[in-house]
Amino acid sequence: MKYVLLALAGILALTSTAQAADTVEGYWLTQNERAVVKISPCADSVCGKVYWIIDGGLQYDEHNPDEAMRTRPMCGLQILGDFEKAGENAWDSGYIYKADEGDMYAANIALQDDGTLKLRGYMGISLLGKTQVWNRVNPSDYKACRAPS
Repeated sequence: MKYVLLALAGILALTSTAQAADTVEGYWLTQNERAVVKISPCADSVCGKVYWIIDGGLQYDEHNPDEAMRTRPMCGLQILGDFEKAGENAWDSGYIYKADEGDMYAANIALQDDGTLKLRGYMGISLLGKTQVWNRVNPSDYKACRAPS
């Protein structure tokens, strides 16, 4: 009986891990490996907020074109949003805020078969854009940032 319970617990753990890997929700290391973004449900969409920032990374939204926003902490800042579901693991018509430039771009995100997240930011039409590939990470491997005091 003990072994049956252990096997069942193992199967449930694998199932929940597989389900987590089949969604855009989760923790994603950006392509440049300078931040981890937590993507989670947000109204009828998904949103992404800064969860971790590399040591020495951008701490405030200092490049924001709105001078009043330049003291806003990067930690916890929503940088992805307003996406529309476009398929089982695809979201279109959203935005990404590129804080190191202070620019907002239209964006699409899609979970790839290899478990990575493809994010395409663009101006006007998707053809005029740039694609990044983000990797899913375990949040316990990255210490959650805290807004500077």
